[in-house]
Amino acid sequence: MTKPKPKQGAAEHADESGDARAAATAAADAATAEVPASSPAADPADATPAEAPASSAAAEPDERYLRLAADFENFRRRKNQELVDRSRYASEDAAKALLPVLDNLRRAVTHAAENGSPELVGGLELVVREFEAALDRLGVAPIDALGQPFDPSLHEAIGGEESDSVDVDTVATEVQRGYRLHDRVLRPALVRVAHPATSRGPA
Repeated sequence: MTKPKPKQGAAEHADESGDARAAATAAADAATAEVPASSPAADPADATPAEAPASSAAAEPDERYLRLAADFENFRRRKNQELVDRSRYASEDAAKALLPVLDNLRRAVTHAAENGSPELVGGLELVVREFEAALDRLGVAPIDALGQPFDPSLHEAIGGEESDSVDVDTVATEVQRGYRLHDRVLRPALVRVAHPATSRGPA
């Protein structure tokens, strides 16, 4: 006769339930670990530092082009001004060489007026006028000196004296006429200067 199996106790049922719960918890943890965490959305501000060098590199060629264009424009203007000056003052060397000849013609006129005939004086004066007209066509003009305030850029003083008739340094005598070519001085006028008299107190 078969003997009946003994019934399991309450403790054994508790152990089996605990093992099942533990297994379920482990499976849930494993499933959670396999799910990748969602990455946060990219912030547009984060990309700015990386994009800034690229923008600067793109702008550099434009800046170099602008500088090159400005340098070329300055070069073109300088060359144009040089060409204008070269044409404007092309006769400078010739005029400087002719001025001493004109000075000698004037001396000849002065000497002939003292010792020569009127016909000779008239002929020399005609040559001087024609000479001056030729220089004028080249752009050469005399510098005003006599009675003018002394200007060291136009006049070269070779002497002077005090005068009660002037309030500032004034050209009193023109020893040799000066000339300019357009706005450039070919040679300054040689002059004597009258200085204002120094006021003196009682002795």
